[in-house]
Amino acid sequence: MKFSLDFITDYGQFYLNEKDEEGDTGSEYFWSNEAFNDKLAVEKGILGISIENSEGIVKCELEILDSKSLISDFSDFDHVVEASLEIKTGFIQINDCPFTVLVLEEKVETGNYRVRVYYSNLESSYSEYPKDFYKIEMWKDVFLDRYVLKRFENKF
Repeated sequence: MKFSLDFITDYGQFYLNEKDEEGDTGSEYFWSNEAFNDKLAVEKGILGISIENSEGIVKCELEILDSKSLISDFSDFDHVVEASLEIKTGFIQINDCPFTVLVLEEKVETGNYRVRVYYSNLESSYSEYPKDFYKIEMWKDVFLDRYVLKRFENKF
């Protein structure tokens, strides 16, 4: 299943979460220094995905895969990070920040998912017309900590 999403958010982030998530996005651990540098915050039932542009424009794609992602060459991406998300309710959601707009709700199998976020065109996010793009893939897998596969080095 693949979804193209185009929406506005605030505070430089949006959420991929389990419906009725339990995580505390206001926790000092959610957007820790490490999470901020990794561009992905992790709490029980929720991931905070950082966006680079200051306009709050989110252009993204979410794909739910049947097995692990086949993308292993990250040269087309500026930053790639992944983390795990446990889904107990059978529903995932994409929400803006601060949870004023439900962008997407989709039924999925319960279990642990690996979520990988690919960040593209990040340097353009500082221009008048930002073109940063966020590709999200998720598949069922064992639960693992957040891990950066490619790190964006901001030149500004």
